[in-house]
Amino acid sequence: MMSDTPSTDAAGTAARPAGSKAADLAQAMRRHVEPGCVLHLAGGIGGPGAAIAELLRTFRSRAPGFTIVQSTVCGHALNLVHAGLVKRLVCAVAADISGSARPSRVIQRAIDRGLELENWSLLALQQRLMAGAFGVPLMPTRSIGGSDLERDHAGRFARMPDPFGDGEVGVVRALVPDLSIVHGCIADEDGNTVLAAPAGEDLWGALASRRGVIVTVERIASAAEVRRHAAMVKIPSHRVLAVCAAPLGLHPFALPDPGIGRFRAYEQDAAFLGSLSRAAREPATLDAWLDEWVHGCASHAAYLRRLGRGRIAALRPRPPSAAEPPAPGDPLGAPADADETMLVVLAREIARCVRQHGHRIVLAGAGVGATAAFLAHLRLRDEGCTVELLTGNGQFGYAPQPGGSVLASEAGVRSSRMLADTVTAQGVLVGGGHNRCLAVLGAGQVDRHGAINSTLTTDGRFLVGSGGANDALNADEVIVVLTQSRDRFVEQLPYVTGRGDRVMTVVSSLAVLRKPAAGDELRLAALLPPVPSLAGALDAVRAACGWPLAVDPEVQALDAPTDRELALLRWLRDPQGDAAMKNRKATTMHQAEVVK
Repeated sequence: MMSDTPSTDAAGTAARPAGSKAADLAQAMRRHVEPGCVLHLAGGIGGPGAAIAELLRTFRSRAPGFTIVQSTVCGHALNLVHAGLVKRLVCAVAADISGSARPSRVIQRAIDRGLELENWSLLALQQRLMAGAFGVPLMPTRSIGGSDLERDHAGRFARMPDPFGDGEVGVVRALVPDLSIVHGCIADEDGNTVLAAPAGEDLWGALASRRGVIVTVERIASAAEVRRHAAMVKIPSHRVLAVCAAPLGLHPFALPDPGIGRFRAYEQDAAFLGSLSRAAREPATLDAWLDEWVHGCASHAAYLRRLGRGRIAALRPRPPSAAEPPAPGDPLGAPADADETMLVVLAREIARCVRQHGHRIVLAGAGVGATAAFLAHLRLRDEGCTVELLTGNGQFGYAPQPGGSVLASEAGVRSSRMLADTVTAQGVLVGGGHNRCLAVLGAGQVDRHGAINSTLTTDGRFLVGSGGANDALNADEVIVVLTQSRDRFVEQLPYVTGRGDRVMTVVSSLAVLRKPAAGDELRLAALLPPVPSLAGALDAVRAACGWPLAVDPEVQALDAPTDRELALLRWLRDPQGDAAMKNRKATTMHQAEVVK
């Protein structure tokens, strides 16, 4: 069972039977996974897909009562919940993810049936696992405090006097799972494992688990080959119980090439995720989907055969696109619509904050924030202003990737200057003592102080959880973006996912709100075009705001997107110029469902 204090036994380092740890995946599951155990799942955004599918087969028609510890619960991991294998879920995000995050009907139905859900921020969850791996009872954190997460985690989060100075420090309690299941790139037969980069959460849960790790990998390599890449080995052999070859083991999510020979990277299977997302809308259709893609495949090898060689080949990374940004004066096509206008205004606000306050890093993961950050990056680069892009899972200094989500892109990882992990990204580069970071966040709701909610609807339905939002609010400055309505701009949040101390700007579909100074309330500073009537536009913004909105005496009517801004934006969203133009409405907001 999981405990909230570190284990002191030597189970993880006990002597192993002589010989190779290489094992069949189904055999490893039957041998090492027991009903009632606490499983840490890691490897890419959606976790170890091949291993999760094998868990579904192994425990079909049973109620093993697992506790699952996983940062981002989506893809095949949602099927564990749907199938009734999970009693408790400890996570940062639980969402229907296929490019941008939406609330998961699977999770909402399971909560109605009694699923226990423990939601943390990305960083705080890793810090709990770090404490477990270090063998200490607690770990300091700058996250959680001042939000409703603090209230929810009484007994697992606390404030204590700073023993070396004035004030208080927040601490989280150690988390020790029973068993970790991790997908890596390669491992030798003894279990020394090279993880994908960025490592995200893969390392700390594996090192914290009391019994050890089941590793799945793309390929089992020789000891000599692994030794050549010793700097990338993150899980040592003595922690590993079994090594299972599972090519395409993260499918339907991407696995980048970490820079080793004879390695076949792959991109996200967007069509597969779309099929799963549609099936998950209703229990019966998801049951049918599982019968086809999980239970209808006797093994991972059968799953790969069902995918087919053609489909798998299409997932292999292509050479970098030869597509170039449009030249000034290239034909534009249709005028800017409301969605494009909001993105251009957001990009202008990002660039303004970078220029005025000297930020060196912009945190923007996926969805609308990333697209606008890409546009701002290109415009700032043209001005000779250098700023690095960062994702919460550790991609630093990556190049804007036209036509794709950087969190799911092998090409985005390949273009990065540094590949770190969640702890380094969120804990140091975003929220560290010397950070010079501007964070760009989507949200479900915002209040007049800039506090945000991405956790619960007004009637108590689960949205997607904190993810990295609570952590990102420790950045030097924060911009929040969301569609404007009285349901989303509210007097009082039903749940405070994160405080608004550092939120200085909110960009909505109607206006730009800013704080004159830290600690002030948000005020209407600018109106998005077109503004045929200043009085009419002001009335529309006030009508779509749930609190009495103060108005800056010099409120601006913003200019429409320039031809250059619009051309670059359309190229970023779809370098070929057609698919994204047809589907941009579906991917505008990080939270796609209006909070009610």
